[in-house]
Amino acid sequence: MANLGQQQAEAQDGTLDAAAACDSSSPLPILFLDVDGPLNLWGRVGRRILNPLLRAHLVHLKPDDSFNVNVVLSRRMGARLRDLGKHFQVRWATSWNQWANQHLSPLLGISEDLPWVRCPNGDPRSKFSAVMTSAQDTSFAWVDDYLTEEVARATRKKLLPPQCALLVSPHIMFGIDSEVVHLLKWFSQIQRGNREPGRREARKAAALIRSGRVNAWLVTPSMVTCLSLRKGAKRHG
Repeated sequence: MANLGQQQAEAQDGTLDAAAACDSSSPLPILFLDVDGPLNLWGRVGRRILNPLLRAHLVHLKPDDSFNVNVVLSRRMGARLRDLGKHFQVRWATSWNQWANQHLSPLLGISEDLPWVRCPNGDPRSKFSAVMTSAQDTSFAWVDDYLTEEVARATRKKLLPPQCALLVSPHIMFGIDSEVVHLLKWFSQIQRGNREPGRREARKAAALIRSGRVNAWLVTPSMVTCLSLRKGAKRHG
């Protein structure tokens, strides 16, 4: 499998104060990124773009123009990803595969050499094995618009204590917005304590999800907790 866990995301200057206070020997958690939905707001593709913060792009995947894709990206997305790059090792987990670095990174103004896991299609169940292999024993966040509690339960069975995971499924019309960024930053801070987060941390995370546009699960080897307001919290031992 190409490029699994072989590279670090391009280093960025600066950190959150809380992250800087953590043990510098602790590895940064990994952030696995899907494209369509979280970044490419495909719920808006084909619509007239009225929001000045959104921009449509025609991506030419083949030089002969035989394979072109319309994408809609927030003008703020590149800055958000660069910010998240201070707190995570960023890796692609998308059916765009190597095309994400080639075609999307320049549009976003981020590293064009991010690690990526080979994904046969957009179904997270088909990506699951590659994501877990790439993560190894490192805690990780995974952002994909099709994540479900089924994937969260399967993740729990593969985690190695004190490893934990945050699964985030944003709405395809909003993608990685400020709410998702805040949730991801929270996770990057708490997981570096070298212990499994408990119910107290889960309640704090749930308080960050206020819009109802995000589904999210905090996963540890001992529990799966749904953080989304519209679903409530569940524990599976």
